Amino acid sequence: LTVSLVTFSCKKDKEEEKIDNETTSAQDNALSQNMFDDIKKVVEEAAKDEGNTNKAGFFFGTCAAVTITPAWIDTTTWPKTMTIDFGTTNCTGNDGINRRGVLTVTLSDRYVNAGSVLTVQPQNYYINDHLIEGTKTITNNGRNSSNNLSFTVQVTNGKVTFPTGGYTTWSSTRTNEWVAGESTPGLLGLCDDVYLITGSATGVNRVGKSYSVNITSPLRKEICCRWLVSGTVDIVPSGLLTRTVNFGGGNCDNIATVTIAGNTFTFAMN
Repeated sequence: LTVSLVTFSCKKDKEEEKIDNETTSAQDNALSQNMFDDIKKVVEEAAKDEGNTNKAGFFFGTCAAVTITPAWIDTTTWPKTMTIDFGTTNCTGNDGINRRGVLTVTLSDRYVNAGSVLTVQPQNYYINDHLIEGTKTITNNGRNSSNNLSFTVQVTNGKVTFPTGGYTTWSSTRTNEWVAGESTPGLLGLCDDVYLITGSATGVNRVGKSYSVNITSPLRKEICCRWLVSGTVDIVPSGLLTRTVNFGGGNCDNIATVTIAGNTFTFAMN
């Protein structure tokens, strides 16, 4: 009996250790974050452009038809509705990302004006064959104490469905501080745009485990990079230890690390 109990105890400890080394929540949080950041990038480009340039200058190239009602020339009538339509088949943008479907955006004012609110609704919208659902809201808070524009960015009822089946859900409230590139005009200046992101999120990963997220060091988003280039978050899956995710030291790559109880693992972000 004693031998049996010891054997059972050792087996249980190994199973718990294996479970507590899982990185699924970290991967699904990074995936959701990247997908909804991509939506923000697309919407910001179209909103800041205001119909003034050739759409080939966008990250999404000529893949989307952008329309606005009432027209941009009408500067007094708000809100406006902007439609960014990528069509029903994948189109590869200048940034190498495949998109299809529609983003419908309601604008209460110009993107750069303090107090403006942009509400984004995806409709049959796919990024690299991942179906994206939920509501994204971008609120311009005006200038902060550092004289940088600051935005509250919320995702409500976010859901990412994988091409192979299954899904993950995600909601977040974060602050995006525009720390570089604001003074560079037009779409040609987009690549020097940099945001620092703080805040929190909650989600349920692809195997049904809930988790919470807290940004512990600001996440650096360089607009021309598909992934976050630096910053750290703490992720706490229900019933498991805290995972600390590090997005790197500034290089534009898809590699991140997650540390659990002193053990560090590397994973690739989609």
